[in-house]
Amino acid sequence: MKRLLLVALSILFLQVAQAQQQTADIGLWGGLGTYSGDMTLVETKSSLGPAGGIFLRYNFNPRYSIRGTLMLERIKATGEFESSPWEFSKTVTDVSGMFEFNFFKYIIGSSKYSITTYLIGGLGVSFYPYEFDPVALNAVGAYVDPAGDDKNVAALNMPFGFGFKFNIGERWSVGLESQFRKYFDDKLDNLDDPKAFVNPTTGVLTEYTSSLHNNDWTYHLGVHVCYRFYQGGKKCPAYDNIN
Repeated sequence: MKRLLLVALSILFLQVAQAQQQTADIGLWGGLGTYSGDMTLVETKSSLGPAGGIFLRYNFNPRYSIRGTLMLERIKATGEFESSPWEFSKTVTDVSGMFEFNFFKYIIGSSKYSITTYLIGGLGVSFYPYEFDPVALNAVGAYVDPAGDDKNVAALNMPFGFGFKFNIGERWSVGLESQFRKYFDDKLDNLDDPKAFVNPTTGVLTEYTSSLHNNDWTYHLGVHVCYRFYQGGKKCPAYDNIN
């Protein structure tokens, strides 16, 4: 009976210690972004744009977190489509929710768990303008939608990536992070299913892209500075010994 009670108390103690490690952070993110899609021979140097944002992160324990992010990005590219010059430049606002997994236990302010690599992934929505230019599309041989028009797009995307972070104080950390975004929309580069065509005999439209099957991506590399504004419950002095 005493042994059973001891086991029960130990489990309760561990649960309380874990609960006391539920914390929350706020961070600033800044870096550069670029694009990959229907264009070819994209000039890397002239196709890099600034990106910046803010995120809130809730840490369930030293390994698992969720974060909400608001990003503002300048996405642009200079290159070709079907051997003809093509370029675009636009501001993209991205809102996303991501799950974060630390490969090693990580606690801001801890000397024992002060550094880790991590993975992120989730879902997001990007807001940006689509500029419909039938003259320019005709000039490069791209499909021109007869019902096409300028519009403000809300495109679902799937962000994922990896990073490295470490402590620089009791409440502060910094990190280096790479993010990738797969778009479920083909209008980012102002080329909306550009290889589609209408059969002149049957009048049937043949399409090559859809929400799930298109090749619009963005890539970002940046750094973030993070501040732990909520420390959870009182620190447990035995936490480092039992985890």
